[in-house]
Amino acid sequence: MRPFVSRTRCYDGPVSRIALITGSPGGRQQALEAELAGAGWEVRKLAFDGLELPDLMAAAHGAEAIFHVGVRTSRAESTPARADAEAAAAYAAGRAAIEARARRFVLVSTTSVYGRPRNLPCQEGAIKAPRTAAERARWRAEQAAWLAFRQGAPLTVLRPTLVYGPNLRGGAIRALALITLFNQGRRRVPILRRGPVTHLVHIKDLARAAVHVAEHQDDEAVVGRAFNVGDDAPLPLAEHLVAALSAMGYSAGRVLPYSPRLTAMMIWLVRNVPDRVLVDPVNRWLARAWERLTARSGASAALVPRIDRESLHWMSADHYYDTQRLASLGWRPIYPISTAALPETIRALLVSRLLPACATPQLLDGGPS
Repeated sequence: MRPFVSRTRCYDGPVSRIALITGSPGGRQQALEAELAGAGWEVRKLAFDGLELPDLMAAAHGAEAIFHVGVRTSRAESTPARADAEAAAAYAAGRAAIEARARRFVLVSTTSVYGRPRNLPCQEGAIKAPRTAAERARWRAEQAAWLAFRQGAPLTVLRPTLVYGPNLRGGAIRALALITLFNQGRRRVPILRRGPVTHLVHIKDLARAAVHVAEHQDDEAVVGRAFNVGDDAPLPLAEHLVAALSAMGYSAGRVLPYSPRLTAMMIWLVRNVPDRVLVDPVNRWLARAWERLTARSGASAALVPRIDRESLHWMSADHYYDTQRLASLGWRPIYPISTAALPETIRALLVSRLLPACATPQLLDGGPS
């Protein structure tokens, strides 16, 4: 274990607080930059592009805190190459924190590193059993950061659950595009009865958590530790859907039974059938249908709906997490219940025309090919 107290006493960084944000540009980086600037930090950003690593050492010079938000790589790259890139980026950020004598290195990871939680609520010390290539890549990145920690990096890991917010374009936000796509011409939309239980976290709360651990005065309380990040209210999928549908102008219709067995069978099918045979053709079909819909409605085509293995896994079981470790540091979400905050996110997507306010029916002709 590193000598945390002696590091703090020997810290000789600048008087003005400098933060470096590394990783792919996007909503997380934007939210973190805004939160840091509001807290009085001078913010530097270093974007990662594809598989190449930029010069982290020069960018990290004089930084008191380094935040790594992960990297996005092209789906055209091989799965091993993408995982290698994520791990290399996390390790390089940790090494830069060592060389810069930073006081904090904050890695934004994900709760998906646990896989399907064995015990609920899932605690930070639970077994890590990622299920898909994407989840395994996230765990490899975190392991690379822990390697840097053992070499002296002042690492703190944040593991957010499903993240939502008006400046995001992936993850749970893409589910809203699917709802829009499959319910044109309707006002009442069927919903599942109950469904799996999970909780979300607003992107602003994730950024606040990152700044909170970076500014925490007790090194031993945060360095070398991981923290789950989520809101205060794990809810069934049906409640999330009702809140989203209402904000999108729909109302809940017929209640459909939720079958974990059926979902498990779907996951077995997806797990055992190559993406090129099932998932890729379906996603190409969705992209074509979305292009037709947005062309007719005048909305942006940027929020293309797609399915992936991770979303099906989340549909198969309850996923909620123990957030008491972070709460013990004095952190509280300002969006404690997602159903109260989702409408604001959806209104922002409608105003920016990322979601069509209305569209014509019968756009789903054809099928996967």
